[in-house]
Amino acid sequence: MASHKRKREAFDDSDEDAPSYGKQILPVADLPDDFSGEPLDGMQYLFLVRRDARKRPDTVRAHNPYEKPEVLIAERIAPERSSAQSFLPTEAWRDKFQYRLGNFRKNFSQPTIYVGTVNGTLRHSMPDKKDRDRWWAFISGRPEAEWTSGKAKGKLSISVPLGRQVTADDKAFGEVSNTLSDIVGANEHALNMDGASTLPSPAGTPAPLSLEYLESLSQLDQNPEEDSVSNLRQFEESLTPREPTTELVKLIDERYALHLLMYFTHWINLYIKAPDRSPHLPTESHARWIFSLLSRIDEHVSADDMNLLRNLARSCIALLKIIKQQQASLSQNSTRQSHNKMKEASCWIIITAIVSTWKQRDLWMDAEDMIRRLDS
Repeated sequence: MASHKRKREAFDDSDEDAPSYGKQILPVADLPDDFSGEPLDGMQYLFLVRRDARKRPDTVRAHNPYEKPEVLIAERIAPERSSAQSFLPTEAWRDKFQYRLGNFRKNFSQPTIYVGTVNGTLRHSMPDKKDRDRWWAFISGRPEAEWTSGKAKGKLSISVPLGRQVTADDKAFGEVSNTLSDIVGANEHALNMDGASTLPSPAGTPAPLSLEYLESLSQLDQNPEEDSVSNLRQFEESLTPREPTTELVKLIDERYALHLLMYFTHWINLYIKAPDRSPHLPTESHARWIFSLLSRIDEHVSADDMNLLRNLARSCIALLKIIKQQQASLSQNSTRQSHNKMKEASCWIIITAIVSTWKQRDLWMDAEDMIRRLDS
C-alpha cells in the first residue's frame, strides 16, 4: 500500500498538471501540440481545451476608466531640461565620456614592454618649469633658441619693441634680418624642416630675437595695442604648434603638470579680461595640452591642487561665455576669426574631465548660471 500511495502522489504532482487548478480527474488524449483535426471524443476535446488555455494569461487586468496617460507620469518623473541645461552636455554623454576617460588614464599610466626608455635628449627639449613666457613660446611653435632656458637666456641681451621693424640703421642687431617678414620666413623654414620630431634642429634655427618676444608679451598685457596684438596673433598662427606627444607628456610628472595647468589658467584669464587685445589667444593645441596634462594628475589631490583645477574649470566656463558672445556677434558682422582658436567643444571636454575625475559636480551649476546670464 505504501508503494501504491507513492505512485499516486507522483502522478498527482506531475509537471503536466501543474498549471491547472485542482486535481486532474478526467482523462486527456495524448496528441501532438500541432494537432488541428476535429476532436473524436471527449479526451481529444479536453486536450484542445487545455492547449488553448495554456496560451492565455493566468490573470488579466480590467480597464481603469480613471487612469491617466503614462506620458504625464513620465513627465513628472523626468521633467524637461531647462533652457540653460539644454546647452550642457547630456547625462548619457557625460557617463560615456567618464568611462572612456578612465580607460585612457589607466592605459596612459601603465607601463608597456613595447616602449623603450625615454630618450635622454628629450629631457632638455622643454623650457624650464618656472619660465612661463618661454613655455608659451615653446607651445606656440617658436624655434628652440627662443625658449631655451639656462645660460642661453643670459646671452640674449637684444630687445626691440613689438611692432617696430628692425631697419638697417639698427647697427646693434648686426646680421639679424631687418624686417618682420624675414623673421617669419626664417621661423617657418625652421618649423617645416623634415625631421622625426616637431622640434627644429639647431642647424635650422634662425637668428633669435627671444627677448623681443618674451618681453613684449608682458608689455602687451600691461599696455595692449590692437595693431601689435594683431601682428603677433597672425605671426603665431603661421607657426606649427608643438603637440603634447606621448614622449613629451611622459616626462611630465604630477607636480609639473599642475604647474603648467596653472599657466594655462593664467593665460585664459588674461584673454578673458581683454579678448581683442590680449596676445594670449587660447587655441585648440592648448586644449590638447590641457587634456594631456590632466591625465598625469592622480584622482586624489590636496585641497590646494583641487582649487587649482577648479579655477581652470571656471576659466573654461568664462571662456565659453566669450566664445558664445563672439559667435553671436560673428553672425552680425563678417569679422575674421582664427581657425586655431579653442572651440566650445574643447571647453566642455576640459570641464567634464575635471568634474568627472575629481567629482566636482557643483561646477555644472556654475555653467548653468553663466548660460542664464548670457540669455538674459
